[in-house]
Order: sequence, then structure tokens, then C-alpha cells
Amino acid sequence: MKAYPACIPCLINQGLNAVKKLGLGDEVEREIAVRSLKFLSEVKEFDKSPAYYAYFIQKLVKELSGTEDPFWKQKKLANEVALNMLPELEKELEHAEDQLAYALRLAAVGNYIDFAIRGDLNISEDLTKLLKSSFFVWDYAVFRERLSSSNMVLIIGDNAGEIVFDKPLVKLLKNMGKEVFYAVKGAPILNDATYEDAVEVSMTGLCNVVDNGSDKVGTWLEDCSEDFLKLFYDSDIVISKGQANFETLSGVSREVFFLLVAKCEPIANEVGGEVRRFILKFKPTKTT
Repeated sequence: MKAYPACIPCLINQGLNAVKKLGLGDEVEREIAVRSLKFLSEVKEFDKSPAYYAYFIQKLVKELSGTEDPFWKQKKLANEVALNMLPELEKELEHAEDQLAYALRLAAVGNYIDFAIRGDLNISEDLTKLLKSSFFVWDYAVFRERLSSSNMVLIIGDNAGEIVFDKPLVKLLKNMGKEVFYAVKGAPILNDATYEDAVEVSMTGLCNVVDNGSDKVGTWLEDCSEDFLKLFYDSDIVISKGQANFETLSGVSREVFFLLVAKCEPIANEVGGEVRRFILKFKPTKTT
């Protein structure tokens, strides 16, 4: 996916929101705005994904915050809040008529609630409403058909906190006899889940957790490790979580199931959905 014109102000706002969330002050906020504008103004042609440009702005956030993991505290809190919610959600899963569909819905809900940008993290009421929401794009029949003949499943995770909402899906796939791999970032960027988060929420006790060898926003295959690339192409099914992974993987030459919430018009246009709606979209192998 290439960046839309509407992505440009959004990219700047991402940097500003990060500075505000981290409480770095007005001076740093002005600095990130000026340097982001300078960086984007020097781009000759916006022919890459929004995640590509977001990475360079988030590197500025790292530099100006003086730490390689500026969202560390927010990620810890997100994991804690999500873990406290999980037992009740798993009880609901036990009584679901279609447990696989419910687990996918729960994973999508996790993507909807971006813990890094929530101020209060008091989301119980939202969660109840969200779990009743329908998918706008629901390629579930294709997913079940592919799953029936698959052995190895790779889930590419997204954010801290959200990773907890993926655990029921992982457990269910394991109970179905699938070999499940869960991919996280190789180093901190934004509030994306890393191996540390996987250990903290006990994902490492459920399945094979791997890092992709990269700290880029989304999944840039050209920057990932050889081990991850082999796993990516050898897996029978790939489930990609979140917008940034969609932005960077929508053109790859293999089948992918994208599980996300469309949080802006450009993404909604690309997936054929609507803003703030759940998406399970099957992308067949790209043909040239």
C-alpha cells in the first residue's frame, strides 16, 4: 500500500501524539513538528507505505525522548489491564456457539482498543459493545477452508496489550492441532509488542514466539531476519494483525489473512471496508 495524501497530516499527528502521551513538553512537541515537516517535505514522491514514513518520525521520538523504548511504561500498563480482562473473556469464549469466530472477534477487538492512545484505559463498557459488533469484511469461510488443510500458522502480532487478546485464538488453534508461531518486533518501536511483552503475558508458554529481527513500523520483509522470512513463506497460514502490518504486507507474494480495524479512510478504501469496522480480509497470492 502506498501512502495517500491524507496520510501526511496523520503522520505528523502520530509524532505529536507520542510526545503528548510521553509528557515531553511543549518544546519537544514543537521540535517533533518542525523536524517531521522537514522530513516529509523532502520526500520527492510518496510511493511507499505510511508505515515507512512513520518509522522515521518515531525514530525522532526516540531521539528526543532519550530512550530506545519510550512507550515502555505504557506497554506495561496495557499488558496489565488486558490480562485482568482476559479471564472473563475466556469464560465467554467457552459458551460461544462458534468459538473460532469468537476468538477472531476478540483478537479484532484488541486491535480496536489501542492501549497506547487511551487516556483512562477504562474500557469495560466499550468492550461489551465491541464484542457485539459485526465484521464489515468477513472472509471467514475462506479462513476455515484454508485452516482445515493447514498445519503451521503464523500470527504477526501488533501492540502490547492487544497481544493478550490474541491468546484465546492461539489456544484454540493449538487445541485444533496446529503448530502456532507468534511474531513480535525485534526491538522497540511505538507500543508494538516485543519478546519482553510476550514473556510478560505468558504467550511464550502457549506457542513458539519469534521476533522478526526488525524495529520497523509494520513488517518490512526486506529488513526482517532470514529465520523470520523462512517462517513467513513456509507457514500454511499467515494472520497479520493491525494497520501497519497491512500497509507493509498487502503487496507480498503469498496468501495472507489480515485481521484489523480500519481506523482511517485510506485503510478503509484499501480493504474495501468502513472506518471503525472489523476486517478479516483474505489476500490471495499476488500475481504479476
